[in-house]
Amino acid sequence: MRFILKIDLLIFLVLFPAGLPAAEFTAPAGLKLPAEVTPGSGWQKREGVWATAQSARAVLEAPAWWPGDRPAPGSMVVLELEYLDNLSRPVRAEVYSGLGTDNPWSELHRFGGTADGTWKKARVPAPADFIFLQQPEKTLRFRLISDSGELQVRAFKLTAPLPDEEARYNAETRAWVARVQQRADVDPSYLKLAQSPVLPGDWASAPLVPFSRNWMDLVLPISAPQAGEAGATLKARMFRNELETVQLGVYANSRDLKNVRISAEPLRDNAGKTVASVTVRVAEYSKVRAIHLPNYFVEPFPQRLWPAYPFEVPAGRSHLVYLVLGTAEASAKPGKYATRIRLQAEGTAEVSLPLEVEILPARLLTMEEAGLKLGGCTTGLLPEFELKFLHEYNHNMINIWYAGVRPELSRSGDSFALDWRVMDNWMAAAKRQGISDQVYFLGGNPYGFPRTMHLPRTLAEAMLGLDDRGWRELSFKDPGHVPPQVAPLIVEWCRRFRAHALEKGWPNVVLTPFDEPAKWHQYTSDLGMLYFIKSQFKEQVDLIRQGFPEAQIYGSIHHYYGGIDFLPDVDVFCTNAVAENWGLPDEVRAGGKILWQYSGTTDKSLPAVARYTFGFYFAGHDSRGSLVWAYNWGNRFDTLDGENWMYAWNTPFEVIPAPFMEGLREAWDERRLIETLKQTAREKNIDISGFLSGLFTEIAQERGKGGSSTLNDFWERAKDELILELWHDRLVEKLLELR
Repeated sequence: MRFILKIDLLIFLVLFPAGLPAAEFTAPAGLKLPAEVTPGSGWQKREGVWATAQSARAVLEAPAWWPGDRPAPGSMVVLELEYLDNLSRPVRAEVYSGLGTDNPWSELHRFGGTADGTWKKARVPAPADFIFLQQPEKTLRFRLISDSGELQVRAFKLTAPLPDEEARYNAETRAWVARVQQRADVDPSYLKLAQSPVLPGDWASAPLVPFSRNWMDLVLPISAPQAGEAGATLKARMFRNELETVQLGVYANSRDLKNVRISAEPLRDNAGKTVASVTVRVAEYSKVRAIHLPNYFVEPFPQRLWPAYPFEVPAGRSHLVYLVLGTAEASAKPGKYATRIRLQAEGTAEVSLPLEVEILPARLLTMEEAGLKLGGCTTGLLPEFELKFLHEYNHNMINIWYAGVRPELSRSGDSFALDWRVMDNWMAAAKRQGISDQVYFLGGNPYGFPRTMHLPRTLAEAMLGLDDRGWRELSFKDPGHVPPQVAPLIVEWCRRFRAHALEKGWPNVVLTPFDEPAKWHQYTSDLGMLYFIKSQFKEQVDLIRQGFPEAQIYGSIHHYYGGIDFLPDVDVFCTNAVAENWGLPDEVRAGGKILWQYSGTTDKSLPAVARYTFGFYFAGHDSRGSLVWAYNWGNRFDTLDGENWMYAWNTPFEVIPAPFMEGLREAWDERRLIETLKQTAREKNIDISGFLSGLFTEIAQERGKGGSSTLNDFWERAKDELILELWHDRLVEKLLELR
């Protein structure tokens, strides 16, 4: 039988600007490549071809070459395989990552799905941060899953990463997303919203028109340059230790643009030394459930901001590019600097725009110096390079959930044993990357009671031998209280958790029995009124404190009524319900508790929403930390269906942020600015209370759409988003005035 091997040769322009560059990966030292990979469970061999059935989890493994749990940082291997693409949907490739206990596997890549019947090669990069030693076999393990038919593979091996590995991976990912999203069409009504271009002078005849627009006003495919935007100078003003975002639009005037390339030089002083970096990120327009035409419509949204890549723009349409500017305190010198952003498409002359940046003579307090906390809720755990990126984006906390991440629990005689290997590895990585705190949800949504009482349930499973039905029957004998057989087990678990965390020097872990206990006065069709939730939460808090007396207890409080009842029980009162009682922040502080505020996101949230909510609005209440629901809860790269709460995506190489993440980072830069202003005023004994009070009153009055439900749309949005720039400028000028 004759097979045709199809290899797609792609030529990429790969730009690695300074700023927040992707990590450099190399082949592991001491491992001879290529190396053999052995098929494990889930495979059958016939006529020299390995096959795995639809939906089977087919394992490939290789002997571990490294000591310890993970290979050396910065190392990478690539699983290369030759497969028959007779499938209608891409194959998922996963690796045993140890980034969770409920599911210790992480998706690395997807390949195939064209159903063209040809043999192809796929490359699946696996960096050290995603590889965890499989015990007791001491192997590296991959897993392949085909959802659309039998997968046939005739060769596989481990190889070294190639110079274009990241560019290839990124392009393949965008390609498979576009392919599977062909199942939905953009409604023609969307195109009727298109802007008409305003092109003065020579720009009227130029095929490629760059234009400047505030970074919060996202450039959409239907955007076009408006008055004063075409060819306008890009400008930014920043402190000596922050990131700043500038938006550049690319408009295709009268003809299609192909292979559009963008480059940027760092900003340098007269001696040629870099004072600020410029990272180019190009948007990927994914199809999402519409925000401009709500309900069941579909529209393209600039969902992910990839490292610079060549892109196409259809005639009469635009494309979004973000320039992320970065200063480092050691090298940033106050002053005014300029560089040029260069653009060229296939068959067009190069055009350029000036970028002017003023570096201010001041530094901002860091999140730690300002006493601020920010973290998103994660599914499982995150690779270490992602923690580094998050910390650079003002995240110094992660919110993890017992349902997906926990010390492995097993019965040992009359007691139980805990395996800490996964959590020890994670906590050490978190600490190395500046993640100082973790909120640990020991249970989930109380609507799912008693199944979502995860810590008590797993203890009952291990020690009492109960399945889900048995746990439900035991819990409903007296739902307002923890079963007496389980209560002492919670105390003992917390005692051991405390001892182990202290021994290993973990970051601070803030505990909570379960999410949103104020649901105790709500109703569900299957459980009726949930009054018993109130005493459940309070009793579990008491049991935690018996085992871990000095533990900080956290509460997500989504209503004032019913929620304020928990103020005596928690140390950290985190709420999205200030609008239900404007006196709530002062009431929390008067009770001697720490006020945090939380809000949410989707797969298509706007950067201005993040900046207003977490920055100015929350600052007006002087909350000291925030939780984001959620960081990466969704369907990975294809979010067209289902519920998706996410604002970043990891690849084997780096983190791909959403525009919302840029807004969230900027929000906490605003918080750092406010805290820097306060500290400067204290040092100089200057009263700025009137200035801040007036500003925060204006911010509260500007609160517009959003926040009408603390369950569904618990976010805030300013009536006029460009006013955020005016507030920022007022804060900057006040700080400079005090200096």
